[in-house]
Amino acid sequence: MTHNALTDAQNKASMHFTGPALTLAIPGSGKTTLLIHRLIHLVEIHGIKPDSILTLTFSKASADDMARRYQEKFGHTEHHFKFMTIHKLAYSLYKSYLKSIDKQMVLLDDGGQKYQILNDIFKKRHHETLNEDDFETLSNQIGLIYNLMLKRDQTGGHEFDWEDIFDLAEDYHRYKRRHHLYDFDDMLISAIQILKKSPALRMNLKSKYRFIQVDEAQDTSKLQFEFIELLLGEEQNLFLVADDDQSIYGFRGAYPTYLLEFPSRNPDASLYYLSDNFRSDANIVFTASKLIEGNKQRFQKEMKPFHDAIIKPQIKVFDDLDKRNNYLAEQLIDQANSLDSVQTKAILYRNKVSAISIVDMLERNQQSFQIKDAPLREFAHWLLEDLIAFFTLAMIPQDLESFQRIAFKMNGYISREMLNYVKSNHRGRSIFSVLIEIPFLQDYQTKTQERLYDQFEQLKRLRPYDAIHYIETELGYLDYLKNNTSRLGLTMNYARTRLDAYKAIAKPLKSGFDFITRISSLKAFLQTNFANSNEAIVLSTIHGSKGLEFDEVYMIDVNPQIFPGFKAKENDALEEERRLFYVGLTRAKKKFELLHSEFINGSYNGNSLFIDELISQSLTEHTFNNVMGKSATSQK
Repeated sequence: MTHNALTDAQNKASMHFTGPALTLAIPGSGKTTLLIHRLIHLVEIHGIKPDSILTLTFSKASADDMARRYQEKFGHTEHHFKFMTIHKLAYSLYKSYLKSIDKQMVLLDDGGQKYQILNDIFKKRHHETLNEDDFETLSNQIGLIYNLMLKRDQTGGHEFDWEDIFDLAEDYHRYKRRHHLYDFDDMLISAIQILKKSPALRMNLKSKYRFIQVDEAQDTSKLQFEFIELLLGEEQNLFLVADDDQSIYGFRGAYPTYLLEFPSRNPDASLYYLSDNFRSDANIVFTASKLIEGNKQRFQKEMKPFHDAIIKPQIKVFDDLDKRNNYLAEQLIDQANSLDSVQTKAILYRNKVSAISIVDMLERNQQSFQIKDAPLREFAHWLLEDLIAFFTLAMIPQDLESFQRIAFKMNGYISREMLNYVKSNHRGRSIFSVLIEIPFLQDYQTKTQERLYDQFEQLKRLRPYDAIHYIETELGYLDYLKNNTSRLGLTMNYARTRLDAYKAIAKPLKSGFDFITRISSLKAFLQTNFANSNEAIVLSTIHGSKGLEFDEVYMIDVNPQIFPGFKAKENDALEEERRLFYVGLTRAKKKFELLHSEFINGSYNGNSLFIDELISQSLTEHTFNNVMGKSATSQK
């Protein structure tokens, strides 16, 4: 370390003065420390005014964290630096422009308001309603088009879920303009247009912000890079700090290609490397380094551990989700109540649905925790609402709404004509009584409806865990899912993962009413109890954990077709999934465990590609152990 507590690599990068520069910073290498020290160096060594330096980052949380850490380290100085997101800078520019022309625009609510607009647009073209999953996908893909500046005939190799995605995007933006609304993408688009149309304003900003630093540059989109480049003066004083191996927001338009092409586009650019990992056990560092070598589109870089090797990463295999959760309870709850020093522990997962059975387990045990981006939408997922409709109809056979929801999703062989008859004639009576009396049915069809009535009577008497299995098998719901997963944009593994989570919640309950009540109470709990930032136990998607670190990390649901996702079969998409796994692995300081369930909802759950890649590393001297009860290699 140098006299100012920086490594030689950090010190060298922090002394960079003018001209373009790229610093490649591996996980845990002290990039924020570097950026803060460079600010001080520019001011105190080169006499640059603090308000001439602009430090931009991807998220508000990162900007706030950098400002906090600067204050803690150099709060005694009189320097006042600007830390902000790229969107905030674009917003301030756009807002000033609107004020100058006496015009007002309203920022679009990214939740319910945006859903209503996109749903109306989608229904006009597709004649069906957007479900929650499709809304999120459509919103992301429209943002992707604009952030990557894609053309209809130049999709950049991206696969979209709808053939008319560009028409949907244009309809959405026309609606916003017509109703004087704007969203985050509009901030950037409009700011760029303003700068291009107003050379005087552009020159003013160039002289105002002589130096621009960009943190987390691997998360920056093509559109954002264009905006930043418009602000650069003749010296091109752009200082990027990034790790192309941690670029995980491709679905939002992150553009790591900009980094890979930076040296060739800027032959005079300085290139720095931060290779020391100050965060993780050496075993974790070696394993992560080996894993990410599976990607080809990246800078080759070294990752050196600062800490000794103590505990190797492990894969632990369990029979099912229930046994996995019991193990997690032992690791999280018992140790959290011990008198030992507090250890931060994170449960990380690819998709939010993985959190709900863990939330249920922790809440039942009255264990405090925090959760990043609570999975509230999961409690309104159509698959869960289907199950609730089955339970409701069993308990209240007069419930027409529940019957309409599931009429064609079970083996009752109900036709559209039969449904219309029930709607016209039920008048508060039992749905099954009306089905049995339909005059145009053949005898065998009537017997089928009598059987259906008996099955729902049986369903009413079952405990919820057994009832879900009964719905899947005896009532044919699993067959419906198998026949429709492709149309619904799912895989069976994804559907089984959800059903498994619902069964875990249902297992200790006694009745269908208890199940419905429990789902409602968990949703209410998450609405009010997920933001406590002081708890040692953290639940998060891997995306949400980026920039954080924990003493212990437990990664769950690394299953085929889920992680990597079923669409990520090759090239860029697969490489981004591997980068996501790498980010999750490198959050761990002392201990990393991947918890794998051998069976999901009763079906064999083989190894994900990433589990196989980790297992293959066991042939080297630096990787992880075999696991609890059985050898990980036996899963091949």
